[in-house]
Amino acid sequence: MNIRAKISQPVATGPTAASESVNAPLGEAYSAYWNWWLSRFAGEAVKRYPDVYGLETVQAGTHPDPMDRIARLYVARGCDAIFGLARALGRPSGFDVASFLITGTGSIPDLVRKWSGFVGQQSAIRFQAEGRENGFIEREDDFTLVLSPYNVRPANQKPFGPAMLAGVAAGTLEGAGYEIEAIWSVTRTGHSKPLLRFGMFLGERIEFDSDIVIRLSQKRRPLASGAVPGTLSLYHLMRPEVGPAGARLLSKLVSHMEVVEGEHPTLATAATSLGLSARSLSRRLHEAGLGYGRLTRFVRLRKATRLIAVSPQSLDEIAYVAAYSDRHHMARDFRRMAQVTPAGLRDLLKG
Repeated sequence: MNIRAKISQPVATGPTAASESVNAPLGEAYSAYWNWWLSRFAGEAVKRYPDVYGLETVQAGTHPDPMDRIARLYVARGCDAIFGLARALGRPSGFDVASFLITGTGSIPDLVRKWSGFVGQQSAIRFQAEGRENGFIEREDDFTLVLSPYNVRPANQKPFGPAMLAGVAAGTLEGAGYEIEAIWSVTRTGHSKPLLRFGMFLGERIEFDSDIVIRLSQKRRPLASGAVPGTLSLYHLMRPEVGPAGARLLSKLVSHMEVVEGEHPTLATAATSLGLSARSLSRRLHEAGLGYGRLTRFVRLRKATRLIAVSPQSLDEIAYVAAYSDRHHMARDFRRMAQVTPAGLRDLLKG
């Protein structure tokens, strides 16, 4: 489709135009990943832009609001800094169903189909918008993508949201092996401004309702060994100050839970397998910022997602292997945690 024609379509005029709250439920898995990512973004912002934050320090045990820090960066440096940092941090390194789906794409048309389809399915569940196109990502030609962040909630609820989402998209594409040749922002009036060319970020401001045009190289570099499994990590569920001992405990516990079929072990059973009492395991999980029931939901979701991607088994069989009580239990968890259905995810994965 023609970019100029697309821009002529009516859109929200600013970040306060949409009626839905930015805090509309996004799904437990989605929120867990992106809350962690936002905290990481805010921490990097303090390191990279000390002139913005001055001598600000964080006392042990305190957790400053990351959105406040991001807003301060936006006020001081504008969308340019938001986009550049989001792009640098956009490569997925924790489990989120959308990141897993996008990283495993094989071509640009496949990427657009999966990404657009996933956002559309989420919108249908989240906002009862079934049948309405989400309009976030489209393909201009075989190697050019057009992103419209102002069409996606909650990105269109914050003035820096579109720049952040566009940066995340660019970083995610690069994490999936795509090489970016150039990026432009295109205003509703059709004025084009370069954002990235020859590997250099040009520092142009991104207007709130601009389209982001990404030109990809015809060559796609192979993913590094372990790149896709890297999107399956659950370490983002832990508090950031948890040390190596906490990470080892999580790894051992998850490994034990992964092999179970039909029903997840109780806390007491899991603790015994690790040589701990139930009380001790519960305490150590609490110190890491985790509850056993919550961790169980994430392990089930991750296992089922991988099986849906590669297994020819029926959804009933997958539900059993992933330790759900039945297929309906799995469907409820997918809707609650990722705002997509197992059948819908399979359709996207299988094409």
